Amino acid sequence: MKDEPIMGCAEENPEEKPKCNPFGTRFLTDDAKVFEHNAWDDVEWSEEQQEEAKRIVENQKTMKVDEEKALKLLSTPADQWDAFYAHNENRFFKDRNWLLKEFPELDVNEECNLQKETVRILEVGCGVGNTTFPLMQVNNSSSRLFLHSCDYAPNAIRVLKSQEAYDTSKMNAFVWDITQPAPEESPAAESLDYIVCIYVLSAIHPDNIRKALNNLISLLKPGGTLLLKDYGRYDLTQLRFKKDRLIDGNLYCRGDGTLVYFFEMDELESLLNEHGMEKKVMHVDRRLIVNRAKQNKKALLRLSCESLKFRPVFDEILLDKELKKMKNDPNIGGSVDLLYVLMYETLVGSGLNRCSQELKSVISRRSQKIKDVEKELEADGRGIKSIKEAEEGAKKIIIPRYARINTLKWTAEEAMKTLETEEWKLQGTAGVENFAEVVGNMKEDEIYVDPHVENLLIFAPNIQNFHEYWMVEQRYLILQDKASCLPAFLLNPRPGSQVFDTCAAPGMKTSHAAAIMENQGKVWAMDRAADRVAVMKQLLDGSKVAIASAFCGDFLKTDITDKKFSKVNHRKIIK
Repeated sequence: MKDEPIMGCAEENPEEKPKCNPFGTRFLTDDAKVFEHNAWDDVEWSEEQQEEAKRIVENQKTMKVDEEKALKLLSTPADQWDAFYAHNENRFFKDRNWLLKEFPELDVNEECNLQKETVRILEVGCGVGNTTFPLMQVNNSSSRLFLHSCDYAPNAIRVLKSQEAYDTSKMNAFVWDITQPAPEESPAAESLDYIVCIYVLSAIHPDNIRKALNNLISLLKPGGTLLLKDYGRYDLTQLRFKKDRLIDGNLYCRGDGTLVYFFEMDELESLLNEHGMEKKVMHVDRRLIVNRAKQNKKALLRLSCESLKFRPVFDEILLDKELKKMKNDPNIGGSVDLLYVLMYETLVGSGLNRCSQELKSVISRRSQKIKDVEKELEADGRGIKSIKEAEEGAKKIIIPRYARINTLKWTAEEAMKTLETEEWKLQGTAGVENFAEVVGNMKEDEIYVDPHVENLLIFAPNIQNFHEYWMVEQRYLILQDKASCLPAFLLNPRPGSQVFDTCAAPGMKTSHAAAIMENQGKVWAMDRAADRVAVMKQLLDGSKVAIASAFCGDFLKTDITDKKFSKVNHRKIIK
């Protein structure tokens, strides 16, 4: 018996790089081209990145899950997933349409399957069918394919079986906790060609993984294949966890109580060897994920703002007879702004280690002189330290994070219930009289309801990486400032009415109007920038807006007497 790709995909030589398409063939050879693709394969970490990952995990150990809560989660892992599917049903995970790219063996017409009368597959941890149905579809529901699907959450199997595409002549879905003996509905021993485990073993307590593997492997034919894909140590998912998520070692719990374990490759290989598996391919997919839309705008914005904060110091430094020559350095290309950034990193930031040699040379030849001039300025109260102290003494304005419940995807009640399930602390409606004081003292896990705008929630100002939270990523919550919520709220269009939204991109106010209208009626959403209209269309689609017509145009040149606009009874002109 053989095992197949683990935590990635590769050719039969485990030393080779993976060759899946489109992923697996994109290798970053020029850092300047990092934003040309969304992801790069086989990117080795620097020593600094490895040390940073270790530091994050060590810090997590100081904020472990309460022992009593951990024991409860470990004793009933299936209950957590069952509750998850009872609430989310088939609205959460996306279909795995990439299956054949990483596991071509699952194609019944692949050469390795042509001699088989029937290809029998067991998908473990099937959920509501995000692998089951795409696998059937990509094989054109072939009569040569029979697919068993199991999950230890009864609600997941219920939802899967209720779908129209479920065909009992080609499918068999059943409940099974794979750490326990196989039930009657399971396939017979030594009857399967393939077993697919995608993010399954990581959902099991490490002490029970051997039992699970033993139960699964007993169902494989001699020479059958186990296809695995799972979380590796220091995965981004692991490093994003905050307090009350680490249980022990490399075992964590998510906000909904489900478990997740992060493997070392040697650890997983050893487990499989214990069960007599012959390694065909094993590969760690070290993938660099790039936000092309933002191109690290958050970090760039911070760097720009910080550099400008100390500009008075830099301008004084550049008055020096010797140092003003830096402005004409050919490596700068005449950009004084770039020079500000280089001086900021030298005097305030993390240094120039990540700069090219050309840019580094602009400063390095004169670094001591720069520092000496800055010291003279500081002695006169005009240096870096003086600006920092002045900033610390200034009164800070605290602005909370606002997120609007997207009622096109779920109700406010469902949102509140789910937030409570994920251990957010709902504090009710914020008071108007002491609003600033309440917001200023909010804890990171607290939520208030805005006292004015319906379905608007208030989160702590200091909440970290909120844009990466699943409710935000999937647009169940829409990050939207209160001021941006006011136009649609005050307009208050009735369901069935028609609204003309000018300067509509990127679409926050448009989606808000559609939500107030309960997706009934029409919203004409116009913007004169074609690229912003394209972004708006994606946003509206992801927000489940069904009544918007987004188009590119200049409102000042629009014929408002056009017949198609004749039923418009609300206009929103906000820029």
